[in-house]
Amino acid sequence: MKRQRISLVGSIEITGAISVIYLISVVGGAPLVVMLCLLGLAFAATVWMVLRILKDPYATDKTFDEQFYQDRDDLRRCGPEEKS
Repeated sequence: MKRQRISLVGSIEITGAISVIYLISVVGGAPLVVMLCLLGLAFAATVWMVLRILKDPYATDKTFDEQFYQDRDDLRRCGPEEKS
């Protein structure tokens, strides 16, 4: 049986949901133990999400020198950066 993996978007959504639940518990006046558990869970989920993003096998053939800022025409480079 193949192991089911949570998608990259799913990991971001799970981390966001845990963080929102934590914030609601703080505002709602939940017991301290619950808030601390949710805080620890939010930290762990954030680390998991960052590792998941960094280990994502996505690759591109675009380079920073060629693409630079695609959404701002006034921030185009005049050419590749000189190496010293």
